[in-house]
Amino acid sequence: MRPLADDWTWQVRGSCRQMAPEVFFPEDSGRSGLLAREERAKRVCRECPVVASCRDHALSVGETHGVWGAMSARDRVRLRSGRTG
Repeated sequence: MRPLADDWTWQVRGSCRQMAPEVFFPEDSGRSGLLAREERAKRVCRECPVVASCRDHALSVGETHGVWGAMSARDRVRLRSGRTG
């Protein structure tokens, strides 16, 4: 078993580290507003050098909140359930 710290080293390279957490954990103020805020976070993620590691982490732990690896919580639920859209 690897030390826990090794599992988190990718996070120090994340583009999100320089941004407010609220960008990636947007509050719901109506569906269109939430979708726009999630899309803003996803744009940051898509340019991030650790996007794949972040996405893998969120999927492996069953993260239920926020945007991780350019995926919202709804995106992750759809992926895990085999739905696409």
